[in-house]
Amino acid sequence: MELYLAVAARSFRRATTYRSAYLAGIITNAFFGALVCFVYQALYAGGGRVAGLSLNDAISYAWTTQSLISIGGAWIVSAGISQSIRSGDVITDLSRPWSFYLYWLSRSFGERAFNLLVRGALTYLVGVLYFGARLPAPADLLAFLPAIILAMQVSFAFSFMVNLTAFWLLDSTGVTLLSNVMLTFLSGFILPVAFFPPALQALVHALPFESITGLPTQIFLGQLAPAQIARALATQAAWAAALTALGLAMQAAAMRKVVVQGG
Repeated sequence: MELYLAVAARSFRRATTYRSAYLAGIITNAFFGALVCFVYQALYAGGGRVAGLSLNDAISYAWTTQSLISIGGAWIVSAGISQSIRSGDVITDLSRPWSFYLYWLSRSFGERAFNLLVRGALTYLVGVLYFGARLPAPADLLAFLPAIILAMQVSFAFSFMVNLTAFWLLDSTGVTLLSNVMLTFLSGFILPVAFFPPALQALVHALPFESITGLPTQIFLGQLAPAQIARALATQAAWAAALTALGLAMQAAAMRKVVVQGG
């Protein structure tokens, strides 16, 4: 365990060196957050509520999801795995006396923790200062902590499986792009799931993507009652366990493939 904590800490420190990249990321997220808010302001021009959400609810939701880009809330993370597979460096990683999965999970957690604390927090601050995004209550923040940890676990496990397709495909770019489309739309990143028609809502609830973005966002903004929060956390934990098991099964299959190719 100490090894993986050290890997996460090193990844966290490494992330602090890319200051210009994070500044550019904050500016980009703020631009798109503002753009979405202008659309919502036009949509709510006549007043009232849409799918039970007020204008401030929708604006706060938009800025929260933009902030969660920092933890993989909109697209695949840990692309370094597929790059190491294509370069052949993965052979060295697999031969080392550690868990390949936990090593990359630790790297991802360290980097994403820094992203959330810096890029995510500053992005949301822009929303608070210029668009009146809601500040969460202390109880909501307390519930948000396990929700975001589970969200990062689900995000990584899904990304891990997508990256591992590089073992079988000459070019996994298509799989990654398709996965990004599903993650962006079906996670509730573009629109709150409440805005979807009932049939599409049922599909979203049956898939893991909402656990990455939609559920943590609702918890952060205090849109769920205590019983609903408990169910949301249980759903996230179930998907984290299921996707981790699937990822490890794919890794085992990939390792057998490496052995065969290596003679």
